[in-house]
Amino acid sequence: MTGARAVITLEGLSITTPGGRVLVENADVSLGPGEVVLLVGPSGSGKSTIINALSGLLGADGAHWQVQGRVHLAGKDYDLAQDVCNIGGLVFQNNALFDDLSAAGNARITADHIGSVDPAIAELIGELLHDVDPGQNVASLSGGQCQRVAIARTLLANRDVLLFDEPNSGLDKLAARRLAQLIRKLCHQMGKPALIVAHHVDDLLPLADRVLFLDSARRMLRELPPDRAEVDSALLCETLPSEPRAQTAAPYSWKLKPHSPWRWQFHYLNEYFWILCASPMLLGYVMLGAGIVGFVSIWFGFNYDALGDFVRSVVHDDALMGIGFIEMTVVVPLISCLLMVACNNAVITADLGNRVLSSQFRAMSNLGIPARRYIYVSVGVNMMLAGLLLTVASGVIASFTSYQVWRLIFVGQPYELWMENFFREFLRSERALMVHGAWTLFKVAATAAVATASALMIGGKRKESVISINHAIARSIIIGASATLVIHAVVAVLQF
Repeated sequence: MTGARAVITLEGLSITTPGGRVLVENADVSLGPGEVVLLVGPSGSGKSTIINALSGLLGADGAHWQVQGRVHLAGKDYDLAQDVCNIGGLVFQNNALFDDLSAAGNARITADHIGSVDPAIAELIGELLHDVDPGQNVASLSGGQCQRVAIARTLLANRDVLLFDEPNSGLDKLAARRLAQLIRKLCHQMGKPALIVAHHVDDLLPLADRVLFLDSARRMLRELPPDRAEVDSALLCETLPSEPRAQTAAPYSWKLKPHSPWRWQFHYLNEYFWILCASPMLLGYVMLGAGIVGFVSIWFGFNYDALGDFVRSVVHDDALMGIGFIEMTVVVPLISCLLMVACNNAVITADLGNRVLSSQFRAMSNLGIPARRYIYVSVGVNMMLAGLLLTVASGVIASFTSYQVWRLIFVGQPYELWMENFFREFLRSERALMVHGAWTLFKVAATAAVATASALMIGGKRKESVISINHAIARSIIIGASATLVIHAVVAVLQF
């Protein structure tokens, strides 16, 4: 099925699943300029696998697929057995929009990673998104608006072929026909072909140039005649009502001048700082734990002394010194790290699990965005920073609470007496302060590193459902908390 007008040609395409099932064998496919081609076939036959191969995403999750064949494109040749072929920009079935970014952010992050924006594409996107507020969060967009933002984002990547995975899934008949017209218009204006995987073809078929059928029994691709051509042609000739627009609202202006991609690293560093370091719930939760430590250590350390008030006064200085030393070097770092890890590991795993399940990582990969570098580096840096900041803040809260409780027990005693004894071990020499500080720093850093690694590894694995995300969160908390306890116990033994 090759033609003289073909701009993209696949020869000898063969795909075998990691489990050894052959999906397609020795198939030849051509796509001409501006063509709209439907790819149909039974569920599970491998239609999405073919477009994943053309978008460079096949095997991105670590699965071992066997792919053979060659792709010819504008003087370039790809050997599918060896090369990553990312000639196609993929519009995912669930749109896979980045829900932490605005509508414009979804487009701008792509623009910043392609270097320059074709003015014709920018104009086309402006028309496509005329009714979408650039600053609006994608969660508040309508389904049709989300779909058009996803298409616009893919157009910005400026790949040689547009790939659609079930674009009309869940759409009513009218919306599906509008979508088909939109795809037809885009292909005509850009001169690029589109390959559309579809189960429901009634509304797409009238605007399709060709139909390819993936025969799972014969493991081959073959062209089909348009069975419902006459009926669908008649439907296509009907006048479709135009999409309603607000009469008083002016079209939104979309400016997509590319900037340095590094700004997105700072964007994610800032985003995860507020999530992992400065979240009010996290701060209140950890500070509450520190306050309880300060109260318990002094209250029970002095009020439940079996030797009575006289002996309590005699041993006061050494007891206060011991309480202060253990509180600052062992208990506070342990409690602050344990609470931080339990909270942040759950947040990280849930966040990554959602990105994996909703195909956001795959979408970023298809658009040439180094998502895992941005997110993993940002998470690692902020977890380390959170460990240090929360431990210092917990030390301040715990010592302040300890002082207030001490004042209740030893009424009228001067602040200098408490200060001199509570921090005596740290104040006796500069070397002692540096040694104990270094051990504490090591514990916190090691805890943050191990907890981060476990959260990223568990959260970044393939997710099949929301239930699998829930299970991953539980594993992440347990592993992170267990590692924290072990690290602090081992370091305590080495330190003392």
